[in-house]
Formats: sequence, C-alpha cells, structure tokens
Amino acid sequence: MENNFKRKLMAFWLFLWMGIPFMLAQSPMMISGRITDDLGEPMIGVSVLEKGTSNGVITNMEGNYSLKVKQGAVIVYSYIGYVTQELKAVSERMNITMKEDTRTLDEVVVVGYGVQKKSDLTGAISSVKAEDIQNRSITRVEEALQGKTAGVQLISTTSQPGASPTIRVRGFSSNGTSDPLYVVDGLIVSDLSAVDPNNIKSMEVLKDAASAAIYGAQAGNGVVLITTKSGSKGTSSISYDFQYSISSLAQRPKLINSQEALLQKKEQDPTFTDDNIQELITSGTWDGVSTTDWYDVAFNASPSSHHTVNFQGANDKGSFFLSLNNLYDNGILRENKDTYKRLSVMLNADYNIKPWLKVGVTANYAKYTQKSINDGSAGNSYSSMIATVMTMAPYYADTYAADALPKQMEALIANGFTLLRNDKGAYYSCLGSMEQIHPMVAIRMSDKKNFGNSLMGTLYANLTPFKGFVFTTRLGYRELNANTYQYNNLYYGSASANNKDKNGASRSNSSTTYYQWENFVNYSTDLWDKHHVSAMLGMSYSENNFTYVSAGVDKTAKHDPLYADVSYPAGDAVKSTAGYNLINRKLSYFGRLAYDYQNRYMLQAAMRADAADTSVLPGTNRWGYFPSVSAGWVISNERFFTEKNNTPLTFLKLRASWGQNGSTSNLSGYKYSNSLVTSAAGYSFSNTAMKYVTSAKPSQLYNPDLKWETSEQLDLGMDLRAFNDRFSFGMDWYQKKTKDLIVSNIVIPYEAGNSSAPMNAGNVTNKGFEFEAGWKDKAGDFNYSVTANLATLKNEVTYLDPHVSGGRIEGATTMASNGSFSAFEVGYPVWYFRGYQVDHLDDKGNPVFRDNTGDGTIDASDKAMIGKPMPDFTYGITLTANYKNFDFLIFGNGSVGNDVFMSYSYNSISYTLKEMYDQRWTADGTTSRKFARPQNTNADKYGLSDAYIFDGSYFRIKQIQLGYTLPRTVTKKFLADKLRVYASLDNFFLFTKYPGLDPEVSSTATSGMGVDYGNYPTTKKVVFGLSVTF
Repeated sequence: MENNFKRKLMAFWLFLWMGIPFMLAQSPMMISGRITDDLGEPMIGVSVLEKGTSNGVITNMEGNYSLKVKQGAVIVYSYIGYVTQELKAVSERMNITMKEDTRTLDEVVVVGYGVQKKSDLTGAISSVKAEDIQNRSITRVEEALQGKTAGVQLISTTSQPGASPTIRVRGFSSNGTSDPLYVVDGLIVSDLSAVDPNNIKSMEVLKDAASAAIYGAQAGNGVVLITTKSGSKGTSSISYDFQYSISSLAQRPKLINSQEALLQKKEQDPTFTDDNIQELITSGTWDGVSTTDWYDVAFNASPSSHHTVNFQGANDKGSFFLSLNNLYDNGILRENKDTYKRLSVMLNADYNIKPWLKVGVTANYAKYTQKSINDGSAGNSYSSMIATVMTMAPYYADTYAADALPKQMEALIANGFTLLRNDKGAYYSCLGSMEQIHPMVAIRMSDKKNFGNSLMGTLYANLTPFKGFVFTTRLGYRELNANTYQYNNLYYGSASANNKDKNGASRSNSSTTYYQWENFVNYSTDLWDKHHVSAMLGMSYSENNFTYVSAGVDKTAKHDPLYADVSYPAGDAVKSTAGYNLINRKLSYFGRLAYDYQNRYMLQAAMRADAADTSVLPGTNRWGYFPSVSAGWVISNERFFTEKNNTPLTFLKLRASWGQNGSTSNLSGYKYSNSLVTSAAGYSFSNTAMKYVTSAKPSQLYNPDLKWETSEQLDLGMDLRAFNDRFSFGMDWYQKKTKDLIVSNIVIPYEAGNSSAPMNAGNVTNKGFEFEAGWKDKAGDFNYSVTANLATLKNEVTYLDPHVSGGRIEGATTMASNGSFSAFEVGYPVWYFRGYQVDHLDDKGNPVFRDNTGDGTIDASDKAMIGKPMPDFTYGITLTANYKNFDFLIFGNGSVGNDVFMSYSYNSISYTLKEMYDQRWTADGTTSRKFARPQNTNADKYGLSDAYIFDGSYFRIKQIQLGYTLPRTVTKKFLADKLRVYASLDNFFLFTKYPGLDPEVSSTATSGMGVDYGNYPTTKKVVFGLSVTF
C-alpha cells in the first residue's frame, strides 16, 4: 500500500515537472513599449496585434502601448504608410521605430470589378478618401467631390436641405442629361441620398473611357465608384461623432432703400409723381421713412445637427462595421419650411467560412422627410420665393396691424380674399404687383413634403479554389419608396398671384425595385518572375420595376388642416388620378485583360457588350459593344533611370488610353416606337348620312434605326513623384467625342399628320487638360500638406442633323413669354446663352439692340451668343497643418470663365440691386449709365439681353477648421482612446464679381445651367464638432 502511494506521488511530480514548460508557454505575459517614427517622434494610433488573434491595441498620444499576450506570441506592428513589422514577444520593453513604406504610396484604388495599385493604373482615375470628407458639414455625397478632384464639376439647382446636386465629369456630352454612373459597393444606384458621407471609405472617379468602358452603355458620362467603410483588422472600437452647426445667409447683396425705389418709380413711370408718394403715406402703406429689410423678413439663423455612432471590429476570420446616423438639416428660411431629416443604418460584414470561401453583406437603410419651398429650380422666377426677397418694394411694410390696414388690403378682405397673418395677428403686406409677393406669403402658398425610405445593398461570395483565382457572385438589391404631398393654401400675394378658393391637395407615390445579379472571375499570376498577367471575365443581369400612382383634387371641403388631403374633396372639386408601371431589363457581358512586364510596361484591354430591352431601343439595335485599350510606361523603373538618376524624381509614368462608352439616359418608355391614339371627333365614312366614328392614328413616326449615344475618348497622361515622394503631380489631356445624340426636335412634312420619333442627330466634343499636385512635409512637431487641382474645358456642338427645327435646339427654360434664352447649336458650347445684344443706349436712355440680320427689324432672328454657363477652368486647393495636438485645414474651390444670366424680374426695366441701380441711365448723367433707363417698355428684349449677363467666376473658401486632440493622459480617465474637438467656418468667404446671391446657380442641369431665377443660395455655417473613440 505504501509502495503504491509512493509510485502515485512520483508519477504526479513527474507529470507536474513535465507540464511546467507547457504551462509557462500558455501563461500570459505583459508587453509594453513606445513606437516612434524615423525622427524619433511618437506615433499615435499604430496597431499592435497578437498575430492570429483579435487581441490588439493602438498606441496612445505618447506612442506608448501595453498588451497582455501569450508566451512566445508574434506581435504585428502596422500603420498606414509604414512598413509592417513582426517581432516575437519578449519580457523586456519593446520599443519600435517605424519606417516609411514608399510602396504604400502605391495606394490601392477601386476599379470596375476589382482593385489595382495606383502605380499600375493606365487610365485616368481620381480618388477622394475618407480623410477628405470627415468633419465636413456636407449632407450629400456628391458635395464631397467638388474642388477635390480635377475635371469634376458640381451643378446645383437649389441649396435647400436635402436637395440633390448633379455631377458632371469632363464636360457636357449631351443635349439631355449628362449624369455619371454611380456604383456603391458594386451596386448601381440612381440616387445617393441614402448614403451618409461619414460612412464613405473612398470615392473613385473613372474619367477616361478606358477606365469606364467596363461599365459600357451606362458609362458615357463617367463613373463614380463609392466604397463604404468596413471593419479594420486587428481593432475593435466604438466611436461617436457629433456635429452642431448654425446656418445663415452667406451673401447679402445690397438692395435699394425706399427713397431710391420711389425715385426709380418716378423715372420708370412719368405718371407717378410726388402726389402718389404722398398717397402711400396717407393710406398707411408707407410711413415716409422706413425701409423694410426683406432679408431679415425671410431669413434667420438656423441650427442643424448630425450624430454618428460606429461599431467596428475585425480579425483573421471576418469583420463588421455598423453605423447609425441621424441628420437634421434646418434651412435658413423662417417658419421651418425648408428642413431635411434622415435616419440611416449601415452594416458591412464579411466572414471566411473556409480558407477558400468568403461571404459578405453590405446593407444601407434610410428614412427621410423633406420640406421645401418654390425657388428658381422650379424653372421660372415668378414662383420663386427667393426672387421675391430681391424684388419686393422696400417701402412696403413687413406687416400691418389689423386696425391699421391700408385701404387696398381692406378692400381685398371685403372681396373674400384670404390675407395671411403672422403669429401675432398682424397681416403680411400684399400690395406688390406681378412677382412682388411678400416672402412669407410666398412660403405659405403651399405646404409641401417629400418623405420615404430606401433599402439597398449586396450579398456576395468569393470563392478562391487556388492561388490567384477568385470567383465572385454578387446579388444587389435596391428598394425605394418615395412619397410627395402638397396642399395649396388660400392666400393673396398680388393681383397676379393669389388663390381665392382652390385649396387643392395632391399625393403621389413612386416605388422602385431593382435587382442586379453579377458573376465574375478575377485571375492573376506571375510568369517567369518578370511577367504579370491578370484577367477578369463576367456577366451582369439587372431588372428595374418602377410603379407610380397619384391622386389629386383641386378643392377640398374645408380650409382646415383636418381636411387638407385628397380624401376630403369639395362637392364641385375636379378629381384626378394617374398611374403606370415600367419594367426594364439589361443583360451584359464584360472582360478585361492586363499585362505588366517588370512594373515597367503595362497594357490593358477591356470590352463590354450591353443589351437593352425593347422599352429603350428597337430589338435590332439593342446590343452595344464598347471596347477600350490603354498602356503605361514607368520610366522610373528603367535601368537607365535608376542607375543614372541625378534628378529629384522618384517615380515617373506615362499613360495613354482610348475607348468607347455609351448612354441611353435620354431614352425610356418606347420613345422610338409608336402606338395608336384615338380621336373622338372621328371621320364620316358614309356618302349618304353624316355618321362619325372614332378615328385612330399613329402617335408618331416609328424610328427602327434609333441606337445608343456613343462617346469615344482619347487620353494622354503623366504621373510623377519627387523629393523623396513629398511631391506628387499628375496631368491628363483628353478629347471626348460624343456622337449619335438623341434628339426630338425633328421637322417632318405636315402631311405626316403627327410628329417624329427621336433620332440620332447630333455630336458634341469636350477636350481639356487636368492637373493634380500635392506636397507634404514635416519639421519636428509640425506637419503640413498642400494639394491642388485644376481642369480646363472646351466644349462645342460639332453636328446637328439638318432636319432639326431651325438648325438649333431651343432651351426648354424660358423667361415668361419672352422666349428661350439658351440654345444647342453647331459651333457653340452646349446650351450657350442666346439673346439680344445691346449696342448702346440712346440719348433718352433706351436700349438700342444690334440688328444682326440687317433687315431693320429687331426680332428673334437677331439673337446671338451673349454668354455661356460652362467655365473655362475649375480649380480647388486644400491646405492642412498639424502641430502636436492641434490640426488646421483650409479648403477652397472656384471657377473662371463662366457667365450667369440673372432673371429675378422680367415685366419692366427696373433695378432693386444697389450695384445695378447706381449704374442706371439718368438724365442728369450722375451715374455711369451702364444700364438702361428704368421703364415699362422694351422689357421683353432687354430682359433677354446681355445686359443681364454677368461674370460668374468665383473663389469660395468652403472650409476653415481648427481642431484639438486631447492628450491620452486626459482621455484615459474616462476610458476613451481618442477625443477630438473642432470648430470650422464653412462657406464664409466668397470672392466674385457676380452681384446676385450666389454665382454657383442653375435653374436646371441642362438648358437652365447658369440661370439665376432666384434660387435657394449656398449658406454659410459655424460648425462645432466632437469625435470620440473607445
């Protein structure tokens, strides 16, 4: 028994001693150290990760770290732009010096159906990264591109909260829309309103045809690829970003005062005398002294807020990124009639089920509500609330007390009109004429609301059966539900703008369901250590289902909020309904082949074949084929360069590309086809009795030859880096020829009895240079960078079919009944301003127009080019600086050579802008006499003349920001890894000669470019923000 106990005891001790090394190996140990750069400066945010696990930390403000790991673990130190290091854990202090990795300057950029190193690119692609977007007060993704990349122009028809600006890439290629293709995480989208700018990781703009050709028929106007954020490997964190801003009117052009307005009225109308002025005082209309500041009446400072909460994490098996965003954007108008609310949730996740299988999901849900008012984006100044601010007579009071109403307003009430009041019971003045409507009355003409929700995303799987080969299958989906509501209030604004009893209501709903299924293979391999070959082959199928329904009544039973809807029509109301459903499908095949020899010579070719369904093009022309080829030469990798390089250059590459893209953006709904339409009048087919039967005829002439618009583009480029990669520079020259434009203004013989279908009848050329440059450096604790871009543009219509009406296409945007002021015509830029030219003013101050035809009569045939909305060049510049815990940024953009056509008023020649008033013609010659004498005649032609064309060149400082990051010793007390506070001034400084509210103005994105109808202007903001990471 005793011997048995001894044997067990000895076995226990033997097992214990044998297990000690194993237990020691498994017991945790604490490692710590300090991480610095080449200059010995501490590095903040370096990832310190136990290899093969998710156990990791990041360095603090002093570059220090500490981490509990297993005995013998391998520690991975990584930071963007620096060489990743792997070291075995030791008990001694592990201090690390990180080395800059020049190869990471070769950042990876997203291209169609794949990624490429920037140094391998042979096409023209510009990138905007998350750091270019973060902490800006923008609410729309499109705004992030303005001024940040060459060749991209933003067109805004209104700056109301929630409004959608339009992007133009390398000019204007069509008589219709020229919108680029938007792709979010591989999903083609038509609207970016659901994407929060804070969730963007990068945006790539595919500008040349070779880069965009892989998207074929949809890429004729460029492609914008958007990649949203995902979990960062080796870290897990929770972050919160808060932004609070106060918006106000950015520009307040000086307006005339009451005395000046009345003097001008006397000049304008000889029958208006001092007796009429005295009558204004006697009737209580004017107190004889005051000048109403209509800016203060209409605008005020408004608060907005933006909250973002992010959860993210990743390890070797997978990653996730969850973001919650809440935006409230309050415009600058009183009464909160211009607001935008958006609640959005985004989830990106992926997981490696097997070493050869990775699955993932991207999902974005957004819910929005928007309130808006009528401004110049409605297509005219007559209904623009903003135009009323600029034109309302200053001697009219803002409000009149109920017991002191002018006689004219008392008469209106007696006649049954509804006069609107403020919250104190005072009546808003309604004494103006034509478009001179009180701003608050203009705001209350109707109550409008847009609301809806969207869900979009992708489900995907990547299969990697062997090295270099990846098969991807991806299902994209997009659900959009958009609703509108409008109620027309009873009001009286002027004799021309009032609503006595038509308190109608309307609602509409549009729903879109879109599916996109894509399968593609990427394969890359190295041959004999010198040759690198990669290939991509795939297919895509998509289906879009759009349904629209609407209902309306022109009069409701009672002017009361409880009855303000279509369900409560008045007994004599006119009711209307509408609805339709559109389904279209597309099938595509695409491929790309690339070859690289020793990182010196690159060659790439791509092809895409697209088939549209017959709702877009005839079956005989549904297929389009879009090829491209590009090449690159990295001179800096040549032996003669590396061995004898006595220059500061470290990288030099030449690029060339050619390709074709297409567009059918101006086609849908069987426009090429015809259908039978009936006429109740009919024809009599009897010789004896006059009996009429319903007749039928083709709606239009059928065009079986209609085909894609096609853009062919040549691009030559150069990229270089110098001075130890502190300086970077890129340049491109391009020529883009777009042919077979889809045109509808076709003249056919009257005998045809109907109209022509659209036909391919025009060509446009865009060409220009693009430059992008950057410099970054450091001196001790001070770091700074400067980036700039500049793009030139020359645009011209080179061909129109002879059957196009009048040899030109007249713009759809007009100035009341005076006609169109823009045109699409051979030899001129797209949608140039076409109007009358003022030759001089006669001795009475009347305008004398140039008789360009010499027939002695001034009519529409004498119109000529008086300006153009497109700039000769656009530019942007960004400066950043960091000193210890402080950071500073200033960013601005501008344009040169574009004109603006001002059309606030059109029924008479008069001036409410002080700058124009002071230069009007006066009999005594006390002014410069630049503008015609105020008068009620000649307004139809003078308002459509070069007198109202102004230089729209500008430079706007869009952001000045100062930030401070709290020391780690402070933040660790409340468990935070990083906390930054900042303040910025957005859009505070504008340098321009344009005398109106905003030089960045357009009535529409096509024929109304550069037209100022009184559009909602850009606002300036004081912004306060906080970012904290746990």
